[in-house]
Amino acid sequence: MKAVRIDKRLLAEIRRRDPAARLEIGQAIASAQAFFGAPHMHGGAGVRKLKDRWYEVRSGLDLRLVFRDCDECLSFEFMGNHDEVRRFLKGVK
Repeated sequence: MKAVRIDKRLLAEIRRRDPAARLEIGQAIASAQAFFGAPHMHGGAGVRKLKDRWYEVRSGLDLRLVFRDCDECLSFEFMGNHDEVRRFLKGVK
């Protein structure tokens, strides 16, 4: 199982959420970590490949957490809705 790294700005945004939302986000991150690398289980965990080494995991109906598959960890970089994720991905290499 790969380690998880959360970007400082994303962590600050998560901490601004109410406790129930933080719990749901934490569960989504844990699910991505547990099932990453097992492609047949990705769907059940809500993990979806976006492009190159970028993936998303859903937290609830509208919220998506975007992460990058690094050699040593899963690096969570961004959180937003569908449109916000699309805009974010346009700016990454």
